[in-house]
Amino acid sequence: MTHDELAAAVPLYAVGALERVDRQTLEAHLLSGCISCRTTLKEYQSVTVTLPFGLNITPPPRTLKGKIMSSRVSIAATESGTQSPSRSSLEPGEWMKHLFPPSSPPIPSYGRALGMVIVVVLIILVLFGWNASTQVNEGREKLAELQSQTEEIGAKMATLQQHLSEREETLTQTREELQRRTAELAEVKDQLIQREAELEELKVQLVQGTRRPARIP
Repeated sequence: MTHDELAAAVPLYAVGALERVDRQTLEAHLLSGCISCRTTLKEYQSVTVTLPFGLNITPPPRTLKGKIMSSRVSIAATESGTQSPSRSSLEPGEWMKHLFPPSSPPIPSYGRALGMVIVVVLIILVLFGWNASTQVNEGREKLAELQSQTEEIGAKMATLQQHLSEREETLTQTREELQRRTAELAEVKDQLIQREAELEELKVQLVQGTRRPARIP
């Protein structure tokens, strides 16, 4: 087993849900002096202490006592004819608790079911973290897209403002030219009125000259 596989098996070892071969392999790894796995084991042993408090207590059925009492007779007869084999090693996690005691008193192992619950919880946490990371990445992509659109709109606004400034400058020049032409037109009009007055005066003088009688020599 690789170190990553051994580290992943530490939570199952803490709750006694490992098979014998994997348990012995992990125990040998812990005895080899791996600090990270020892620290992880202590942490998970501390967590397993609080797990039973979250379980719902279900009362046993009323017929359970009678079944247990009746089965004890058959079990005692079977055990009297056979000798219990010697245990090659302690239960999962028991002897390691002497080397790496948890911060709280040890509790009885709940077996494979409790280990599976821990694995499921870890998987849910990993999925939740992956989902949150995905949402964060999507949010960053959307933010970058919005920033790009904002920069593009800003560039278009700058271009429009430049065009508007050019139009205003052209309009100002046109107004000044119109005012100058209007002044010239007014001046020409005044000159035309003056010329009409002079023409009228010449007409009057001409009429008066034609009405004078001719002198006899």
